[in-house]
Amino acid sequence: MVLYGLIFFLFLHNYYNLPRSLRKIQQAFYTLLEFSFFSYIIWNSIQNKRLRKIIIYSSIVFFCFHIIYFFVSKPQKLDSIPIGIETIIIFFLTFLYFQQFFKFNLDNNIYEYPSFWLIVGIIIYLGSSFFFNILANHISQEQSDKYWHYTYIPEILKNIFFGFVIWGVFFKNVENKKSPALSEIPNLDMI
Repeated sequence: MVLYGLIFFLFLHNYYNLPRSLRKIQQAFYTLLEFSFFSYIIWNSIQNKRLRKIIIYSSIVFFCFHIIYFFVSKPQKLDSIPIGIETIIIFFLTFLYFQQFFKFNLDNNIYEYPSFWLIVGIIIYLGSSFFFNILANHISQEQSDKYWHYTYIPEILKNIFFGFVIWGVFFKNVENKKSPALSEIPNLDMI
């Protein structure tokens, strides 16, 4: 998670420092890397082998499409079509995740599952910025400058949810290391 944050921060921070001739390559690599990371999170959170195969096959199809699109398309402000297809595929994969999650994981409270927060962060990020990304090449630069900052809101929310996961995993590990004797105390709760 931390590596994801660092990599994508560096990509976004250095985007305008790259020559225009390399921006298309950077956009394509960014989209493929983002798709790979999100699909890996979903793949890692699903236990069903059939659903995992669906994730792998859809990833292969997306990679093939994106490589073909890269060589066929002209440079644009944003690679809107691959981002739109990425979003639709990730939404489908999150649907598969939630189908399995609510079928098998209701033993604990919903907030106790880190994968749930990761998926919610992904959905908020991709869903909220979907139409901005799709229309990026069809609006004027003035409109883009006026409204593009609204895409930072879902990005911040995604980072907050990812931060919850990092925070929760860290403190769960610290708590387990600090007091291993607590697990030996019997549960005397009668209710």
